[in-house]
Amino acid sequence: MKKVKNIMASISALLICVTVLAGCGSDPVQDDLINYINNQLPTIATLEEKVSSEYQAVKADSNADDSAFGVKLKDVIIPAAAELIAKTKATVPATEEVKKVHDKYLASVTAQSEAFAILLDAVGKNDEKLAKTANDKLTEAERLSKEYLADLETLKKDHGVENKESK
Repeated sequence: MKKVKNIMASISALLICVTVLAGCGSDPVQDDLINYINNQLPTIATLEEKVSSEYQAVKADSNADDSAFGVKLKDVIIPAAAELIAKTKATVPATEEVKKVHDKYLASVTAQSEAFAILLDAVGKNDEKLAKTANDKLTEAERLSKEYLADLETLKKDHGVENKESK
């Protein structure tokens, strides 16, 4: 899933080290954004990586039948996605600007989780229509994720926050 790789690459780049372009002055959004990137996203990124890697692994396993796929969804992926949503909801940025961006991320992971639940139902019922609905929901999640990343980059630019590679 390109979405997850893009998110993980962006979050990893963000987590390397965030620095401030603007000199002096107090910008509460800038401070909140730096806190969000450095202190709040790492836990979420770890959980998202778990959800993504588990989903990708079962999708890529040519030996996994529908039953094995359903078990992996039910026992591993859906619980991990629920934990990701809980941690994402527990993350509460201090400013409305950062909260608005974060809410888009929450919408993305919620849509993804809903897609997994629909997919589990589709597997259990061997229902291709439900599978298409799940895939449409995954597409929606990917769209929201791209919007989140674009909005995060815009917010960083607007408040003088940039990534700085550590040496």
